[in-house]
Amino acid sequence: MSLKAANVIVLGGSSGIGLATARTAQQAGANVTIVGRDRARLDAAVSALGGDVRAEAADVADRDAVARIFERHDRVDHIAILAGEQPAAPVAETSHELLTRALDARVWAAYNACSAALPMMHPEGSVVLCSGLSAHRPRAGRSSGAVATAAVESLARALAVELGPIRVNAVCPGSIDTPLLGRVYGDRRAEAMRAFTDRLPIKRLGTADEVADAICFLMRNTYITGITLHVDGGALLL
Repeated sequence: MSLKAANVIVLGGSSGIGLATARTAQQAGANVTIVGRDRARLDAAVSALGGDVRAEAADVADRDAVARIFERHDRVDHIAILAGEQPAAPVAETSHELLTRALDARVWAAYNACSAALPMMHPEGSVVLCSGLSAHRPRAGRSSGAVATAAVESLARALAVELGPIRVNAVCPGSIDTPLLGRVYGDRRAEAMRAFTDRLPIKRLGTADEVADAICFLMRNTYITGITLHVDGGALLL
């Protein structure tokens, strides 16, 4: 139930929850590899993490590229897949390409990682997928993202049955204060989210570190599989 000396690969690990997960695993003694599309962000993440963290540039929706990353590892203990998109479009304007993009970033990425990792995956290892509140509280104009996050939770249950004893779980973050909120709202993010956070039992946005802690808990606990762990400040109680 320790991550010390475990080989942990974080897909979507260059920023936000992925970067926080890499940091938390690294602090627990794991050997960490982060994967992302943007080389500049990866370099910044490596600089922030320090130590011996490895960085690989790849599109997680590209099966061959993901396979090449895993081929460079003799053993994989844990995988966290934090990549994802939430494209916005009303149903009448949702193209096949837009829906596919949302599914590729979350669902197809999980298939790619699991397929590539299985030959070197430790039997007590784990996979953690990332869902989102839209799986349970969809918003108008964002159906493709809701479909993708709901599919992730179903996939976690299906893979837990198929890949056992390797454990597969999902984490479902609520409203988390990540760089994405900063890019959308800038310095107004707390004000923009206040109407929502004032209703939450916890009364604030979550942090990437809080979600990362939940992800690493799912990696460590060897008797949990097939669940979705909600880290949402009580949002589903509303």
